[in-house]
Amino acid sequence: MSISTDLYRTFLGVGLHLSFSKAAKEIGVSQSAISQSIKQLEKELNMVLFERTTKSVSFTPEGKELFDTVAKAFSILDNGVTQLQDRLTHEQESVKLAATDTLCRHFLLPYFKKWQEQEQETGLQITNRPSPDCVAMVEKREVQMAIVNTYEGLESNPQLEVIELHTMQDIFVGGPFYKGMGTVDLNRLLQEPLLLLTPGAASRVFFDKLTNKAFKKPSFELGSLDVLMDLVEINMGISLVPDILVKQKIKEGRVVEIKTDIVVPPRKIALVRSRLLPISQGAAKFIDLLLKK
Repeated sequence: MSISTDLYRTFLGVGLHLSFSKAAKEIGVSQSAISQSIKQLEKELNMVLFERTTKSVSFTPEGKELFDTVAKAFSILDNGVTQLQDRLTHEQESVKLAATDTLCRHFLLPYFKKWQEQEQETGLQITNRPSPDCVAMVEKREVQMAIVNTYEGLESNPQLEVIELHTMQDIFVGGPFYKGMGTVDLNRLLQEPLLLLTPGAASRVFFDKLTNKAFKKPSFELGSLDVLMDLVEINMGISLVPDILVKQKIKEGRVVEIKTDIVVPPRKIALVRSRLLPISQGAAKFIDLLLKK
């Protein structure tokens, strides 16, 4: 089956924005022309790609499957052209990425070291923000990628490519005062002083959902997990934190894991990038470094 790549490019534009008008503005044609192109593609493929109402556009199951395939195909093409141009012009711009403080310190440091050893001419420009803010920087094209803790709704944005890098487990911890506490239930846990991140942080949203917001007002709300852990160590209360943050502290006896009957599902660390922008040569190399097993 031979179908014009222009039709697929138009389909990609509509899929990225889930809007005929925004796709028309980006491509530089009329909304009517966009609509006709999609109708032609649907006719040639003999399938419906979008559900349309007067107020919204959404994928059909077949449309979403095709979108993922088309987005990947054009990404390979666009990225290849961009990286070829980088090599021809000898551009070695810094790779711009956003990541949380915790992931920088406890997940990314080994990759930063490898990058320095392998890429002498291309630097890393790193911005530290909470996970949702990191993703917002990708959407605003302020950075080329973000390394974040996944959260509800992240993977539903068609403009973003979300690649899982690692799975982490959150655990409840307290200072040495809590040693020998035994297994506790949610009600008992919530009677203790709670140390949490500020509302809106991915880890705080995760805790709120896990406990159905059944907790009393936290004793402390902080913007940094590392400062929060300082308070845990001096027996100021209990917190729920990623295991990668506390494994060494538990081994040294500086904090203790508190067993509960609460089922805590694992979370993902993911790389997030925009499908609207091609990947530069430097960014592609850093992504390859992250994905190496």
